[in-house]
Amino acid sequence: MKKNTSEKINIFWFRRDLRLDDNAGLCHALNSGKPVLPIFIFDTNILNKLTDKHDRRLSFIHKAILSIQEKLNRHATALSVYHDTPENAFRLLLKQHDISNVFTNHDYEPYAIDRDEQIKKLLAEHSIGMQTCKDQVIFEKDEIIKDDGKPYTVFTPYSRKWKATLQVKHLEPFSCEELYGNFLQQPATAIPSLKQLGFLETTDPLPENNIHDETILNYANDRDFPGIKGTTRLGVHLRFGTISIRKLATV
Repeated sequence: MKKNTSEKINIFWFRRDLRLDDNAGLCHALNSGKPVLPIFIFDTNILNKLTDKHDRRLSFIHKAILSIQEKLNRHATALSVYHDTPENAFRLLLKQHDISNVFTNHDYEPYAIDRDEQIKKLLAEHSIGMQTCKDQVIFEKDEIIKDDGKPYTVFTPYSRKWKATLQVKHLEPFSCEELYGNFLQQPATAIPSLKQLGFLETTDPLPENNIHDETILNYANDRDFPGIKGTTRLGVHLRFGTISIRKLATV
């Protein structure tokens, strides 16, 4: 297969960070000095295990991908989307592009750790680096530890140490809108529909990512009553990264 371009490019791989704003790995990629191809993989290793064809998580992810694509199209670029295993997707990318480095953000789940090791080995066979960045959390597990170097097992002292360690610099956003011209220029492409992915649209409304002041103010009194909207309902947005943890921490 002939490569789409002889130009060296970098790749940014979206996973649990489905947003353009305040995205650590994406900003590092856009600052790398090479055109950046943004990609997303609908991982069949995961999707093939889902038995509910109205899976609301997939509907949420699909909606987020459509939103990213719409924003990228405004900057004369597009998200390259694959419906396959990550290994197969990257083997195809290696045939299509002359890749220098792959950027992405840390993912901490057991499957994700194994997946990333597999992709790192594949890329290393072609002398391609893979750089991952901290983005989902303010502090990683080895950044908040007891004085003896062991992890906390009780929340309250952990919370005290977390708050004592926190500085303004930890909440500074990664702003790189002025670098959007560094995306690889390519025409808009269609995102596979949920039906093409083997799933169905859900009619249930998906949680908004708005933070309402009254919810925060009344949280202590309302959080234990499931019949009212006593919590922010931002959990799914944090899980899939449609909102920045740094933004939430400054609320």
